[in-house]
Amino acid sequence: MTSWFEQLKGIVNRHEPAADEHALARAAAVVLLEMAAADDHFDPSEQDIVHEAMAKAFDLDGRELDELIAEAKTLRQSAVSLHDYTRSLRTGLPRRSRDELIGWLWRVAFADGHLDRYEEQLLRRLADLLGVPHEEFIRQKHLAGPGQ
Repeated sequence: MTSWFEQLKGIVNRHEPAADEHALARAAAVVLLEMAAADDHFDPSEQDIVHEAMAKAFDLDGRELDELIAEAKTLRQSAVSLHDYTRSLRTGLPRRSRDELIGWLWRVAFADGHLDRYEEQLLRRLADLLGVPHEEFIRQKHLAGPGQ
């Protein structure tokens, strides 16, 4: 015989939303897309790098990737702040993954062959919000820089 507590727990658990398996990927896509738009020019090469980063980091197939990026574009356009996204990335990703994300952000910033001052300012802010130390921020910049 099941206790009333177990029955109640079963009812509550049935009505809790399932964990969003793509929440971190969506947050990363929003941040990458924000970087691509930081200089007010969304270059196709930047979009290619966003797709590459998402496919490699989150192992997404073509259709799934396209849907996630389309959703992230909508979220990015309506976002007031990136804090919710960076907070979930900071708490949900290990430090090494956050370092790699900074590397991908540098690749997006360098994709059009020009590092805009707004891109660099945004990257500095994102590194801080993601808990990536300045030394790693600079290391990732050198790894992603033009000609790398």
